[in-house]
Amino acid sequence: MTNPDFNRLNKQCERSITRMSDAEALAHIGQLIDDAADTSFERGAKRALYLLDELAKRELIDTDAALVEYFRANAWAALSHVANVRQSWSWESLERQAELLALSRASNHAGFEGLDKVRRCQILTNQANLLNMVGRTIDAVAVWDAALEVIPNFAMAWGNRGCGLKSYAGMVVDDRERAILALHAVDSFRLAMGEDAFFDSVDSQSAIAYFAGQASALVEAVDVDAVRAMQDLNHGTKGQSKIERAYRRWCLEHRLFLCPLNDLGPHFAAATDDLMLPPLIEKLGDRSSGHLPPPIVGFFSQMKQEYASARFMLFEGVSSTQIHFSDRGVALTDTLDYPLYSLASERVRTAFRVAYSLLDKVAFLVDRYWNLGKTQDKVSFKNVWMVEGKARLLPQFDKLDNLPLRGLFWLSKELFDEQLKKTTAADARELHVIRNALEHTYLRVSEGWAKPFMINGANNSGFGISIGSDELEAKAIRVMQMARSALFYVSQAIGVEERKKRLAMSEQLIGSMPLYGLDDRRKRRDPT
Repeated sequence: MTNPDFNRLNKQCERSITRMSDAEALAHIGQLIDDAADTSFERGAKRALYLLDELAKRELIDTDAALVEYFRANAWAALSHVANVRQSWSWESLERQAELLALSRASNHAGFEGLDKVRRCQILTNQANLLNMVGRTIDAVAVWDAALEVIPNFAMAWGNRGCGLKSYAGMVVDDRERAILALHAVDSFRLAMGEDAFFDSVDSQSAIAYFAGQASALVEAVDVDAVRAMQDLNHGTKGQSKIERAYRRWCLEHRLFLCPLNDLGPHFAAATDDLMLPPLIEKLGDRSSGHLPPPIVGFFSQMKQEYASARFMLFEGVSSTQIHFSDRGVALTDTLDYPLYSLASERVRTAFRVAYSLLDKVAFLVDRYWNLGKTQDKVSFKNVWMVEGKARLLPQFDKLDNLPLRGLFWLSKELFDEQLKKTTAADARELHVIRNALEHTYLRVSEGWAKPFMINGANNSGFGISIGSDELEAKAIRVMQMARSALFYVSQAIGVEERKKRLAMSEQLIGSMPLYGLDDRRKRRDPT
């Protein structure tokens, strides 16, 4: 940085926003962040964060409050650039965590919908890019798609979506699904470079050149025309009955099938749960029961079954319009707060609990596969990564080259942690509180339409917490999607480690033990 630039930026840092209007303050802070990012000026980014804290103390309109969070994310991104975090394999990063939380607050803010379309796309695209960077590619694809719903030709969303799908394809075991994901990555790159592609910045040439290079590399590896001819995404299991067809459409729309193709959209070809663990390598003598599959194979199947069953319970709960016979004659008191008591409501509650508990079971699988030696009854999705009793990452994970495992770690950061007091999602504490109330205290569920009209005192009596039925359903779907992502990430992470093993044993003789799928006719209660 030349001396005149340094002097100018220092003067910028010294300016107060006390006498500025909200709009003027935002303009000043935005320019300060841009200059700090362009010149790697750490003091400028830190000063911007201080000024944003000061501005947030004002009574801002919702759109300005949402912009404060977006600018906060940009300031943390500038600090991340200064610290060279984005080029590091280090799993922990204060800058990344703060940036992701700020973007989550911006995209979930009441003022978000009032922002102009370009700004909304910038927020969502940045959020997706960061999710992909930390290994949460599946979650990132959904956020890029949300940006493209706002502006269908937003170039940076398409181009970065292509990068994400390319990475995703590299983690998929099935050849057909891997090829289809690669094809859609190529299509995303091409849409980012199309004549009608909209770039939000004047300088688009470097981005276009990068996307072109990524597309060319894929085209050399994949016969995209052949894959396009065979993909047939509309061909799949639609269901035999009216209720089954409705169930499958609902799962597809919410991206709840354990199939990578569901992340491309609600295509019937994705209406299956074909996610499996990768082939596993064990040395002779590792287990006494060498004639049986490794225990994690059965454990993963059990988790899949729990997920699929909870998913159907959630569907039944949100779609039910009839009084179930089991609810008849159950004497209950009308507490005058429009309470919702029914089998359908209990199915939603149960689905939430099962999906949340699956995250802890994924943590147990991580503990066992990576031989962490955690105490079995103390393993949780939030603490499996940490040195016991300390807010410090286990040395086994620090800088480990395993992107989906790092993604699983960052997914765990989306939940509120009482010990660490850190999170990357705006409503994480809310999910934690709902789960705690469902498991241990009292969650009062009211009919969704009535929630806004309830007396505040009834909601804040200190005896449990209140929630509307529609809000609980939305939260349950959210937790179900988190459980789905966790199952994908842990399977892919194990795949990364197994490929490392295979490469290390390339000159050794490896035998095989074939495993077969369980026939659907055996999925019933034993009549004896």
